[in-house]
Amino acid sequence: MKRIFSLFLLLTFAVVMKAQQAAMPTIIVFPADSWMNDHGFMKTFNNQGETEYIPKYNEAFVNTREMGSVIQSVQKVFEERKFEHEDLQSILKDMKRERAEELANAADGYEAEKNAMDELMQQARPDIRVDVDYAVQMVGPRKNISYTIKAVDAYTYEQVSSVEGTISMTMDPTDLALRKAVAGNCDDLCDRIIEYYKDLRDNGRKIVVVFRSAPSAGINFIKDEIGDDGDTYDEFLYSWVKKHAVNRACKIGRKTTDIVEFKAVRIPFFDESGEPIEPEEWAKGIRKAFKAETGFKVSKGQGNTLGRVNFLVE
Repeated sequence: MKRIFSLFLLLTFAVVMKAQQAAMPTIIVFPADSWMNDHGFMKTFNNQGETEYIPKYNEAFVNTREMGSVIQSVQKVFEERKFEHEDLQSILKDMKRERAEELANAADGYEAEKNAMDELMQQARPDIRVDVDYAVQMVGPRKNISYTIKAVDAYTYEQVSSVEGTISMTMDPTDLALRKAVAGNCDDLCDRIIEYYKDLRDNGRKIVVVFRSAPSAGINFIKDEIGDDGDTYDEFLYSWVKKHAVNRACKIGRKTTDIVEFKAVRIPFFDESGEPIEPEEWAKGIRKAFKAETGFKVSKGQGNTLGRVNFLVE
């Protein structure tokens, strides 16, 4: 009986490992911000003196059928190469049905729009974001189409690869012309995406972890010390992150009296049962450790995104 049970565990482990090794990255295809801006589908906000831009995707899909067809055509190219995918338009419809904050017409200003964008990515949880930009120039009945396809890490927005080209004097519909062109010009792009994804699985997903102190906390990250060890708060946090990151991979970002940031923190891709590990789940460990050592309350901060975890020390 023991032998049968051991064999079952071994087979289960082998199936999990094979599934992990065979999996392809999940992509989501967006119209590029530059395309959205050129066609009047960007909303601007004054955020503490700086102009911020939020894309109005719902409005773009409703008012520009061609763009929706182009997104579907590019997505189809990746589907044919066995990439997993999330459909942007379907997610927007789901969010609307669930009465989440809408991307196109939120009435609560910048924060509501920003939260809706973050929610979209949290719901889709892609590995790679693919941005599509294109421009059409009519020449009589024919057209010239220039295009750029850019792939970025959906968690860090680090560029993975890109491809660009020009389609000359075509009479095909724009979506069909782009599908043909991208299909014949994206082998290197797809190879780089797969190579990048393999690196993430082997060496850990990249995230950012930020600790901020509330004014009421009255702490200084770079001067205040923990216990008798003499480690300052920022040193304690750095040691914990370094110890628990895959291959101790992380970089120190901003470091001031009230902010400590760790960038390119590599976290395990899967837990022991083969389930994906989310950044917020992984970062619970450092929150609990800091609270235990200092006695301060550590809560979830504002501005969390797919690959960014913020904590507020109070």
